[in-house]
Amino acid sequence: MDEDLKITPASEIIFEDLGFSKAEAAILYAKTTLQIELEKEIKRRGLTQTAAAELLGVSRARLSRLMQGKLDKVSIAKLVGMCAQLDRRVVLKVTKRRKSAA
Repeated sequence: MDEDLKITPASEIIFEDLGFSKAEAAILYAKTTLQIELEKEIKRRGLTQTAAAELLGVSRARLSRLMQGKLDKVSIAKLVGMCAQLDRRVVLKVTKRRKSAA
């Protein structure tokens, strides 16, 4: 049975594996990375969603959507601003992609 199992290596950005274009995948990766950092910092501080929303200047409903990973209606700029509100510095790094294994 194990002989029938085929493992395909993932690309650098999982969103490409899910069928998104390189541009869309890069944006989703950036948003997801920022969302994860926001969520970790909110949890680290022990903030409720209500307290975090107030600190970030957004509604609790909007923060709740963000914490659920619903990133379609939030910009990278807004996420970076939220990180700044939590005293987090965002560092942008552009690198050459690794060559594909395929």
